[in-house]
Amino acid sequence: LSFWTAKELQHWAELLPTRPCWNYRIVNTPYPMKSPAILYFHDPLDCIEALFNHLYYADHMIYTPFCVFTSAERVVREFSEWMSGDIAWQMHIGHYGAQCTYTDFILSNLPAGATLCGIVLLSDKTHITNMCGGKVAHPLLISLANIKMAVWNKASSHAFLLNALIPVIKFIHPLPRTCSVLGVHLFHKCLDIILQPLKLAVQVGWMTSDPVGGLGHCFMPLAVYIVNTPEACMLACVHGKMSPVTMASHKHFSNAFHHECHTGEKTLSQPSQIQCDPNDVER
Repeated sequence: LSFWTAKELQHWAELLPTRPCWNYRIVNTPYPMKSPAILYFHDPLDCIEALFNHLYYADHMIYTPFCVFTSAERVVREFSEWMSGDIAWQMHIGHYGAQCTYTDFILSNLPAGATLCGIVLLSDKTHITNMCGGKVAHPLLISLANIKMAVWNKASSHAFLLNALIPVIKFIHPLPRTCSVLGVHLFHKCLDIILQPLKLAVQVGWMTSDPVGGLGHCFMPLAVYIVNTPEACMLACVHGKMSPVTMASHKHFSNAFHHECHTGEKTLSQPSQIQCDPNDVER
């Protein structure tokens, strides 16, 4: 790359791929706050496109599900990448397990030529500024499960992009437990705003280009959400002494049997069993 003038250099710089631009939105709630809740976020589809068509990951991307066995008898199966798991097979092929023929592949649940792009999310409550006001937020990072683990796990690969800064706001209410509930409600409302484009992409797909310039029809289910235990309880809408992945409480953690899984269907069915208004946090 050569240039003779600053104008020519600027022209070459404008041809470089652009990064996702920042957006902001003031999230309103019916309850008073000490400061406005300002949500800063990228469009998650722009972040996924920046990863999907990046030349660095061109040789480290997996586009189709696969199975690895230790022997030709196909008795013992090895699991490594997300695309080697049963969930990817079930989504892409339409049948559970590895006993899928070529006909099963053609009769896939997805449209012909479509690709699964597993979404990886990561969030953790973090101090943004310690010396200038003590600002606290939940940084939401996003990545692709299609990237091979050897590259994905390296911090130097920059496989995670900052998708959003979810605000942590102090509410004006005399009861501390009510303020905690309002904070969790704000967190879920911000997540709903940020991930709205992905909800549409997982239903109808999204057209994007790969690193070699080809156009792909991608469906983007949530593959992994990486959190610590307090954040997992907040996402699952359970108390801190309840398990976020099962229906067990802290009194049942020593049981020798596996408790019923805590699924999204159970969480969504609970508000219908409440006898009062679920939006009334006072009760």
